[in-house]
Amino acid sequence: MVKTTYKYIDLNSLRENTFGNVPIEREIMHLFIDMVDDYISVLDKELPNKNWNLLYDATHKIKPNISMFGIYSMESTIVELENSFRNEVNLETIEETAYGVLCAFKEIKKEVQIELNLMENE
Repeated sequence: MVKTTYKYIDLNSLRENTFGNVPIEREIMHLFIDMVDDYISVLDKELPNKNWNLLYDATHKIKPNISMFGIYSMESTIVELENSFRNEVNLETIEETAYGVLCAFKEIKKEVQIELNLMENE
């Protein structure tokens, strides 16, 4: 298996947790892509509406997957968003952070999709 280096994801944790079981890894990746799609959709729709509760729920739901997919560069930002949405603080600056996360998750989804394509072509 060719090891690809990505900007955001590091799949070592996923591979350790699945004991290298490729079918399970693929299933988890597909589920993660669906979750990322949902998260992107909520950010796109609810950020302009300032629906902090839905934004908090979506951010809280995506958070456990950050470490599973080795997205270490996003950990502190996701915690910051989660806290800001939950407590409705830093709202004057949080939108800019959220839009940055939105862009990053679009790239993260692409990276996971690339990995899936590589796995399915082996």
